[in-house]
Order: sequence, then C-alpha cells, then structure tokens
Amino acid sequence: MKKILLLFFALLLVNCTEQLLVDEEISRPVEPDAAGEVSVLMEKARWGDGEAFVKLADCYRDGKEVKQDFISMLVMLSLANEYSGIKRMEDYISSLPTESEYKMVFDAVGEFSRGHHEQALTMAEKLIAHDCSEGYTVKGIVLTEQGKVEEGKSLLELAADKGSDFAGLYLCFPDWHNGKNPDITKLIALSDRMPIVNACLGKIYSGMDDESLKNEKRAAYYYMKADKNACLGRDAARWLLSYHRNGGNLELNERDIKRLEVLAGMKAVEPEIIKHADPKLESAITELLLEDVEEYKRWSKAMVYVVETKTGKIKANVGYELKGKKFTPYTDTFDKEQCEMETGSTYLALLSSGRVSPVYMLDTGHGIYGEVRDHNWRRGGYGSISLERALEVRSQVAFTMAKERVWGKNFAEYEAHVISFLAGKPNEAMGILTFYNAVANNGKMVELVSEGEDGIVLQEQIAEPQYIKKLQTGLEHCVSQGVMRKAGHLYIKVSACGRTFITHGNHRRMELCGYFPSDDPLYTIMVVLEKEGLPASAGGMCGPIFAQTVDLLAEKYQLLKE
Repeated sequence: MKKILLLFFALLLVNCTEQLLVDEEISRPVEPDAAGEVSVLMEKARWGDGEAFVKLADCYRDGKEVKQDFISMLVMLSLANEYSGIKRMEDYISSLPTESEYKMVFDAVGEFSRGHHEQALTMAEKLIAHDCSEGYTVKGIVLTEQGKVEEGKSLLELAADKGSDFAGLYLCFPDWHNGKNPDITKLIALSDRMPIVNACLGKIYSGMDDESLKNEKRAAYYYMKADKNACLGRDAARWLLSYHRNGGNLELNERDIKRLEVLAGMKAVEPEIIKHADPKLESAITELLLEDVEEYKRWSKAMVYVVETKTGKIKANVGYELKGKKFTPYTDTFDKEQCEMETGSTYLALLSSGRVSPVYMLDTGHGIYGEVRDHNWRRGGYGSISLERALEVRSQVAFTMAKERVWGKNFAEYEAHVISFLAGKPNEAMGILTFYNAVANNGKMVELVSEGEDGIVLQEQIAEPQYIKKLQTGLEHCVSQGVMRKAGHLYIKVSACGRTFITHGNHRRMELCGYFPSDDPLYTIMVVLEKEGLPASAGGMCGPIFAQTVDLLAEKYQLLKE
C-alpha cells in the first residue's frame, strides 16, 4: 500500500520518494495559529513558503477552515518537504499523538507495506470503530490487494460516500499499479471539492505520462486551478511558465510570473532588506528617531520607511532596537498572522463589495461587540456612526459589524481581497506600505524596490477607481478630523491610517502609514514603534514622527515654495 501513496503523490506532482517512509529522528509539527489563517497560509504557500505548507497540513489534519482530509494533509506535507518546510513527511506523522486517527491510518499503511496484513486489518477495524472513513479505505485497499476485489471495491465506495477523498481518488485509478488509464470523468467530478486533483488533471493533460491524452490548453486550465489552492509543485510551475512563454493564453501579470519562478526554483524569494537608499535622508531620519528616543525613553523598536510614490523606490529604511541601554540598527522581521484588523484595506474591501458605502450607518453602542472593544469603550463608545467616521476614529466594533453584515460569518472573500490589497504580505510592514503606496498611486500597485532598481507593476488597478477615491477621501479625513491628526502638517495635506495591537507578552506594536501631499502624492511614509504596556497609540505616538518626516522631505526636496 505504500506504493499506492507514492503513486498518488507522483500523479499529483509532489516529489515523494521511498525515503519519505523510512523511520528516522522525530521532529514536532508546527502548531496552527489563530483562526482565520487559511487564506493567508494559501498565499504564502503559493510563494513557496515551506512552513506555510506545514501549517496547511495542520489545517487539513484538524479540519480547521477546510475539510478534514488525510490525502490533502499528506500532499501538503510532501509540498512542505519539497519547499524545505520539513525534512521528511515521516517525521511529522510520527510526532502525532498515538491516538490520532491519521497516525493510525499511516501506521496501517506501514504494517501492510511490511507484509503484516492482519495487523493492518486490525488497525483498520479500530478506525472503523471510531467512525473514521479512512478505516474503510484502508480495509478496502488491503482486501483488494489480497484479491478480494469486489469486497474491497464495495468498502472503498462506502468510504468515498462517507467523505474519504483517499478512497475517491483510489477509485479513479483502476490500473494503479501502472499509473495508467485513469477515469478522467471521475477525476473532473472530484476536482471542484478536492483542489489537489486539479494538479493531477494538469499532469495528465500535459502528456507527461501518456502522450495520447495530451491537451495543453486543458493542462494549463487545471494547473491554474491547482495554483489558486497552493497545490503546485516545481515541475507544474515550470510547465506553466514554459507554456506561457511559448504563447499560451494565460492571464499572468508580472507578479504572477515572478511567483511562479520562485515556485519553480528559478528565482529565490528576495529578502525585504533594502539597500542603496538616500544616505543623507536616512541620516536625518536616524537623528530624528534617536532624539525622540532620548526624549521619551519608551520605545523598544522604532522604524521609518520612505517611498517615492510613483516609482516605488525606497528612499529611506531606518530601524533601531533597544538592547540593554543602547539603541542599535534593526531590520523589521515581524511576520506574525495579523493580530488586529488593518482598517484601510478593510475599508476598501467593504466598499469594493458594493454592499456598503461611506455613509452606511452602524450602531456601535457603548463600544463593545462580543470580544471586540473600541479604544474609547470606557468612555461610552461612539454610538451610531457612519462607515467613513469609523475609519477616521478607527472603530473596531463598527468594522467588525460591517464585515459581518456584508459577508456573514464566511470571511473568505474578505480575506482574499485584503491579501490581494496587501501584495500577498498581510503580516509584514512591506505589504501595508505597498498597499498605501498603491492608494496614493490611484490604485496602481508597484513593487517596492531599492534606489537604482527598476520596479514592476504588480497590479494595474487594485480596486475600481471610484472606491479608491472614496478611500483617499477617508484617509485624508483620518488626519484632518480623526485620530491620526498628529500626523498632520500645517501647510501640506496629509493622508494616513494606523493600527495598534499586542504582539507578544505585553508588547504593543503601533503602525502608521500614509502619503503626502494628499492631492498629488509624492512620498509614502510608514512609521512603526514597539513598546511595553500602555499607553500605546498609533496616531498619538507614530503621528509626530510621521509629521517630522514630512517636514524633512519638504525641506530636502523643496516642496514648500515661499
């Protein structure tokens, strides 16, 4: 039966070898993070993030935001192995609790592969007693291999009816020993509810195994479907790139091509460390930051980024971290799952749904909604406010209510919007900075690059122009009449938005991002501060540094004419 698993992995374009099924040293699996992460993990995995594949395996193992599924878990683990998230799939499986049903399934496979048929059947019966559909799958495969074909097939069909994709996939390959003559009709029927099958169909139609089935247009269609669900291995990514470069009709932008090159192993994921910025500007910002540190003596980390809006060239990247009593240079490495809603991108996602407008009213009551609380809940909250006013004062309650009224409890569409808006980096400062730079650019998203490098256009238009315009108005109001007013300038209109959230322990992270002049943006700025405990306010604490940075730029580039 080990060969059956290996065959499935080969059919699904996952590089799996006999070595993956050999006992070696055990390592613990990566534990899944808070709920609401699958869309984020999918996007990370689509960029070849090995650890994201491991976490997706966790989700398939536990049925967290996806259908609990043994085969999908194994394929994610095999992709994790391919992209260096784990050394071996066996390590992960062996580290599961003894009572884990999926560990029992895998152990049963091992017993069968060693010729211990009765032990495998005994384990299958235990799984059936636990009402695990894979128990019927294992028993059905064992009986089939023993020559009891009809009885085995009946059990496999029962397993498939009970939701086993493992059984459903096995039944699509009557000639599994040779990996030929797949039942394509059955595979197509499975492809919508089992994303992994799209990779299988892509390989079949690519003609890699059977030239007579070759249909490149269909192969491209199914590979693209597989890609959307993070189910591409290196070979599939290379095939798609080759097809595209040879004139295939695929809707790929430059960012998609870059991502596929990373997946295919043709290009390494580039670090976010920026070099060749403007040294004089960075020196001035460094002086500004250190003066602020000396005055307040409360930051554990402080960072400022400055981007030339139109080109995406990073003019300054300054960061300092407190070590002992001394501040030393620091490059931001924060990459945790989003701890708190990023209201600018959420506002655009809500408007883009077409179901709400800036004047949409929400009754936030006293600022408490379930576990969500507004920053002024102790002072009675904001009561009934419009969506635009919620942006200005950063009402988490209003935005939570609006999300639920637009998408109910299913936030998949919302998360897809936000991930796209944040350049596929919803957990990083660079993602947020790229988003606000795109808003300043009237919706055109450009890649952020070092001075002297040529950037690429990631998206020509991240959202419809009318929604971008409404967000621009809202961001200007955040500064002119909202909680970000300390970022404002006496002579230059500034637009900005921010957030404050807990990272670990009692540390608060404050982020403020925006651009100026509001009417014709030249520069996009992001200020990030971290500190222990309260008080902590993105507007109140990042705002003054933002405003001083605007002053530096205005003076350096003579933006204020007498």
